[in-house]
Amino acid sequence: MKKIGIEKQIVLIFLLFTAFFTLFRSSMSGIFSLFYANNGIPDSSISSIKSFQSIGILIGLLPSGYLSDKVGRLKVLNLSALIISISFILLILFRNVISFSLAEFLYGIGLAFNSGTLLSYITEVQEQHKIQPDTQLMGRQVIVLNLATLIGGNIGTYLFGITNTAPIWFALIGLGLYPVFVISVIKYFSLTDNKAKHESTKTIMQKCRNFLSFFSKRNFWILLLLNAGYDCGTQFILNYWSIIYVDKLHFNLSLVYTLFMCSLLLGSAIFDKIVGFLDTKLLVILNTCLMISLFILSSCISNRYILLSLFLLIELLMGMMSGQISATSNTSIYGEKNKSMMLSVVSFVAEILVSISLFVSDLIIKSAGNIIVMYIVSAFYFAIILFTVPLIRKKEY
Repeated sequence: MKKIGIEKQIVLIFLLFTAFFTLFRSSMSGIFSLFYANNGIPDSSISSIKSFQSIGILIGLLPSGYLSDKVGRLKVLNLSALIISISFILLILFRNVISFSLAEFLYGIGLAFNSGTLLSYITEVQEQHKIQPDTQLMGRQVIVLNLATLIGGNIGTYLFGITNTAPIWFALIGLGLYPVFVISVIKYFSLTDNKAKHESTKTIMQKCRNFLSFFSKRNFWILLLLNAGYDCGTQFILNYWSIIYVDKLHFNLSLVYTLFMCSLLLGSAIFDKIVGFLDTKLLVILNTCLMISLFILSSCISNRYILLSLFLLIELLMGMMSGQISATSNTSIYGEKNKSMMLSVVSFVAEILVSISLFVSDLIIKSAGNIIVMYIVSAFYFAIILFTVPLIRKKEY
């Protein structure tokens, strides 16, 4: 098969798998917090319930990276969809703090098994066919991801207006069919699953040294600081946007969701256009400083329309930064033998920090008596990203 043929296959597979999984998973975007609130969960307890998702991600990350490299990336990708489906069944069957926490825990494990797995598969195919990492493809993937999230989220909010379990059923059925879709597409393109290259049996000490070796790599620290700052800084917005802008500021749920997803899409598109022209360090500094400024401004303003405008600008920058993180990940793991494991270790450490930040957020909200204080806290989290600047070399990604 000609090289141009496999390049097109890589693009199609990467974007199709991203779109299908995201479309159904995102039907619950923005619904979780409202679903819990509708079932008698107080605002101050929602972060605690959501923290079990981070714990599930934390526990699932290292096994997922090992299994992905060992038994096959697509097998783990399919397993992730099935685990998330099971978590949604729990939401339907039981309505209390314990069952919600367990559902979030399983949901987190499913996300962990999905995290970086498709990227590892695609990067391995690129290596096999001597195709260099494509920064623009990573940008397009983020655009497709955000577009699918926009569509899926609007489907979810529409279904939520009918009954609060309808979006859960929609996501459950779609993710249950995801493995069938993956297997069908791979067979159509006559491709196979892949995993880490075969290596001789290692002792436990050698495996530990291999694990610890990631911490000595500059690209590892760039990825870790980017992910930790971004994930900790955005948790407040991701968990509480519907409560702040819908319940408290009285905007329409579908309107706000559509606007913020369009902002994410616009941010992704802007990144796709400027990534080849702006210096990486400048882009990191500019995006991070703007994000910090917007969070601080949001804590000082009471006008609902200005607050909504600042929220949309925050989402636009989030779209740009998510594209940057995706492109950096593709470049960083190219040439690595244990690609999934490296990404899993990065996510593992980042999730420890996210889990801690969620518990801290609960304490801060309870102490302050107002969730607005979390805008300032989020600004401090984003300052972590600035520590990547000294590590970035010219034309790093």
